[in-house]
Amino acid sequence: MLKIGWLLVLLLPTLSAWAQEPLLLSLQKDKISLPSSRLYYVLDVLDKRTSRPRAFGELIEYTRPRPVAFSSSMERSLYEFWSNSTPHRREESIPLVITLDELRLNEKRIGPNRVEGKLSISVIFGWNRQGTDLQLTTYQANTAYTRPETPYDHELLVRRMLSAALTHFDTWMKVNEGRHPLLVRGVKLVIRDVEHADKLDTVFYHPQRPLTWNDFRGSSDRPASRYGAAVFTSLAYEGNSRVNGKYLEAEVRVKVYMVRSLSWGLPSQRNSYTLRHEQLHFDITRLVAERFKERLKKMDLTVEDYDSQIQYEFLEAYREMDREQKKYDRETNHGLNISTQAAFDRSISEEIARIYQLN
Repeated sequence: MLKIGWLLVLLLPTLSAWAQEPLLLSLQKDKISLPSSRLYYVLDVLDKRTSRPRAFGELIEYTRPRPVAFSSSMERSLYEFWSNSTPHRREESIPLVITLDELRLNEKRIGPNRVEGKLSISVIFGWNRQGTDLQLTTYQANTAYTRPETPYDHELLVRRMLSAALTHFDTWMKVNEGRHPLLVRGVKLVIRDVEHADKLDTVFYHPQRPLTWNDFRGSSDRPASRYGAAVFTSLAYEGNSRVNGKYLEAEVRVKVYMVRSLSWGLPSQRNSYTLRHEQLHFDITRLVAERFKERLKKMDLTVEDYDSQIQYEFLEAYREMDREQKKYDRETNHGLNISTQAAFDRSISEEIARIYQLN
């Protein structure tokens, strides 16, 4: 009896330790059929389960519960499995980040030679676009089963669930590519000049349509004014956007115009020299608009902030317009300094000719 007692003492810890060792699963690297896989690739897998346990559940083995885990870390195991089916990395492919919220396998005995089990998964598919994390879609599923208390292919069960998750995303990608704003890779800027036919009170800029005194329709009854004429010119823009393939197409329509009812000239000053001075005010506004467009073309516009980026540059252009107009009047003394006026005329005319490729 003494020897048997000692033998029991040695065996009990061994059985207890064996029961706590997890069953390690190694996922087979099967290729999942993914028709849209060239549009994306798996960049990373993040394990966001609470406390991130190594084991993801318990199964019944020889009537006892036993932890189950992957042979390597959760993140590495899932990354290797999913990325094996998305090997294509192109410049415009979405670098997919899959976040695991839940993966759990639980079994319990419900009778002699009868086990009931449930496998659950919850994942988030997303990507980081220009520094912003975006959630594209989610996948949640569970499967319940019963089985006899005999060896069971749990690896196949888990692998099918993981395959279904990525297949779900692939289908979502096929439906939404080229349509969904979250999938656009960047911004493509389209800039257009607005050169409408003249409105009742507005003249839009065009080099072949210079101002005439007939455009100055504001009241010239200005006894407090020291000047013989004034032109009201300004710039504005309109914008809209749409998803066009893999990019967000942002259209900016730039307007350079003068307002007839706010522009005026004294009858005694309505001559060609004064009109030319006012025309150059209009030309200056056009040059500022051109520099505004050039700055937009050089910008790295982001999908999230392109509208505010464009608006900021427009406000800067508006301030520049005000500075340039004041500088022109100050240095020419409102056209009274004939030599300086001639120098401005040459310089501005050359820039306008360059923009419109005029001879």
